Amino acid sequence: MNSIQNCEKRREKMRRITTILAIFFLSLFTANCQRIQLSDIALYSDEGVAESCIKASKNMFEWMGYSVKLVTSDYINNENLDNFSIICFPGGNMYQYSQNISSPGKEKIRNFISDGGGYIGICGGAYFTGEKVFWQGNQLPMEPLAIFPGTTRGPIDEIALYPNCVMCEVDIVNHSHPITESEQDSVWIQYCYGPMLLPNEDANVEILGESEIGDKPVIVAFEYGHGKVFIIGTHPEFEEDSDRDGFAPLDEMDDRGSDWDLMRKAAEWCIQE
Repeated sequence: MNSIQNCEKRREKMRRITTILAIFFLSLFTANCQRIQLSDIALYSDEGVAESCIKASKNMFEWMGYSVKLVTSDYINNENLDNFSIICFPGGNMYQYSQNISSPGKEKIRNFISDGGGYIGICGGAYFTGEKVFWQGNQLPMEPLAIFPGTTRGPIDEIALYPNCVMCEVDIVNHSHPITESEQDSVWIQYCYGPMLLPNEDANVEILGESEIGDKPVIVAFEYGHGKVFIIGTHPEFEEDSDRDGFAPLDEMDDRGSDWDLMRKAAEWCIQE
């Protein structure tokens, strides 16, 4: 009789343990899903940012399912960034970004990324990340964000002379990275005097895309502390063949397919642990 009772007790104990483990893993899974689905993106929208880039980027991120908050330099300099999963700097004047965001504000961004946040930089937002920033052959006298271990240099005259904007063919040179593993061998993206992204020789940086003209690195990804950074020298936020970016299609330009899915994979990579 004691043997039967002991056996029942062991079974009951195992049932309780199984139930506790099931609840634990379910809550863990649910929390992770909520983090991915409800992650906020801080989109920089202050002086120097092109209004068209703000509008198109916001529409793009909302299409992905993210909520977007427009933030200013004052917000970055004085408020907490912990509520966000990604901070994005869109196209615009990187020198103005540097002037408006204080040194402590830049350090706050670096700490945000290093602690596990993501950074997406598009054109001007990519320039801003370099340790050295060159514009038309001259190093700009600015304090950059300096999270990219290398130099950001533009415009790329081989693609288009400033201030012309053209469609640019970008070769995907790394199909082993999660962002580009399912991409075609080349994509067409709008180019508007963005930078080539030149990592230092010893930098641990993944070059994902190079311009077909001149073989210049224009898409890179890398880890920064516990966080992740994706920067791109072209303008994937604009949909030349669609109005879902907030603008009428451009008859004179053809992107031969949307670049939003590439950016969706970049955002997902930035927030995955």
